[in-house]
Amino acid sequence: MPASAFWLYGGAGVGKSALAQTLSEKFHQNERLAATFFFFRNDGLRNDGNTLIPTLVLQLVSTFKGLGPLVEERIHANPDLLTKRHQSQIQELLVEPLRRLSVKPTGDQIPRPRLIVIDGLDECQHPEVQCNLLRAVASAIPRMAYPLRFLITSRPEPHIVRLFNHDHALQAITADRYNLSNDPDADMDIRIFLDKEFDEIRRCHCLSRYLPPYWPDKRSISLLVERSSGHFIYAATVIRYIQSEQHRPDDRLEFVLQRLQPPQEGDQPYTQLDSLYSLIFQGVESSDKLEKICLVLGILYVSSHSGSMERASYSKCRTIEGILGMKAGDVILLLSPILSLVAIDYEEVRILHKSLFDFLLDPARSGHLLIAFDPARVHGLAATYTLKEKILANRCSVSLFIVLDYSDLSFLFKAIFEFSSFARHCRFGYHNDILKEYLRDLEVPYPKCIEKVPFIALEMNKSINSLRLIMSQFFRALSRDVCWFQMPSSSSIDVFCEGLRRHWEVSRSLC
Repeated sequence: MPASAFWLYGGAGVGKSALAQTLSEKFHQNERLAATFFFFRNDGLRNDGNTLIPTLVLQLVSTFKGLGPLVEERIHANPDLLTKRHQSQIQELLVEPLRRLSVKPTGDQIPRPRLIVIDGLDECQHPEVQCNLLRAVASAIPRMAYPLRFLITSRPEPHIVRLFNHDHALQAITADRYNLSNDPDADMDIRIFLDKEFDEIRRCHCLSRYLPPYWPDKRSISLLVERSSGHFIYAATVIRYIQSEQHRPDDRLEFVLQRLQPPQEGDQPYTQLDSLYSLIFQGVESSDKLEKICLVLGILYVSSHSGSMERASYSKCRTIEGILGMKAGDVILLLSPILSLVAIDYEEVRILHKSLFDFLLDPARSGHLLIAFDPARVHGLAATYTLKEKILANRCSVSLFIVLDYSDLSFLFKAIFEFSSFARHCRFGYHNDILKEYLRDLEVPYPKCIEKVPFIALEMNKSINSLRLIMSQFFRALSRDVCWFQMPSSSSIDVFCEGLRRHWEVSRSLC
């Protein structure tokens, strides 16, 4: 029985992740689950496509008895395997060990279909990485010694659709597709979900003994199903809103049913969801607090388009409080009115549904909220915070790449990271007086400063292109707001970067 793939796709909020999670649990109960990976855009550990294959292999080692030593053998024979192309990784770490394992299977290891779930592929950073991962999986499937079933879920992004329609590797395998946006059973599934969640509220809410035994009635459930328009995200957000321990569930349900009108003919698919989002934001008691909430959401949005190190830092409560000049614990209090939209776990804030950003960034949907949700303002605040708390506080000189302590290579790497973050925020953000003053006094690096930069311990061959981009962004930000600054040519930036590369290679050869 050959391995195969199944693509489950659909728009935001149709329940792709919920279905993937449910299938994972059911297959796990039947001992038919091989491995899972749930991508999440706002999590620095779960949006990196380079961690997908090693994570799946690690889980498969637990699934298939005897696979571990075979994988270790491949890694010992090829220590830099984890830095190679995805197709090489999956071939060496999965396909080949499984082939060798299948030669002498143990008695309890019957080759039977097992499920590998890869959820939210579109939330993996960079479209080219998404495509590379799909090609890697497709190229491995015909060589699989075991009948693994790959369930891949994503939004129908153009590059993913194009790959499924035209890529030779994907055309050569069995890859069934299912559009969840056109699921005729969606209403029934949402009704089952609502019944289950309301039963949980009746049993576990702190005011459960005050709720009628048959609450809510069937008519209320039917109205919520109708207003969901086939989108699980609406039903899930309503449930989180109603189950708040700080409010009466019956009052909140009545409020939702009264304030949100049934969809009219010709309404857009997210009309009801937008109304629900607006209703939740209307529950914020003051415009000042609403503005701060939007700034917090703006920080999370900006960080979701950043590197993994910055994203992991900017989702932490203490970093958000530092950027906005708040006291410790203020973020938890501030976000309490919108806890049906965000979650705070271990002092870290995360967005529950990325469609919230779609809503906030579309003026036709969010209206006046778009004014408060201002990414450019967030970039300016983040640049000021990085300048004060990271760059100036960490002994960095005013020069971009020349630091005071040449012997501390870890400090040098940290300084470059902070400057790259600062450069990006300067490029996209508003410049206040503090930033302008710093930028006016900034010493611009040229190739002559190359001898002062000890890049021995850095992987320059991997970082040279990002370094070139960092410098270009930073100089562009300078030339925009500092009248006397002249943008250096791209060739001079190339000379600087290539000089650093040569210096690094010479230094490494002498060590």
